[in-house]
Amino acid sequence: MPIIRKGTVFVIMSSDTPVPRCTYVAGLNQTKKAIRAGRVSSVYLADNADEHVRTQITALCEENGMTVVTGFSMDALGRMCGIDVGCAVCASLT
Repeated sequence: MPIIRKGTVFVIMSSDTPVPRCTYVAGLNQTKKAIRAGRVSSVYLADNADEHVRTQITALCEENGMTVVTGFSMDALGRMCGIDVGCAVCASLT
């Protein structure tokens, strides 16, 4: 069985262990890649995100005919993605 190191915790993977499917991508670059690849169902943008992040995501979503969901803080988006830090933008994958 392969052993995968995750920080200080070792995870033992067997052949019958299901691989978890990522349902969210977090961060500007990962979100932009997912939008361009057509893998996004929803884009979430934090109200307190930096202006350059807001501008880039808004323009990219307009180009691809997507709407941006707002009304969240960076902390709330981070919790939604399951990460321990704030997140300016994230996307739900299809």
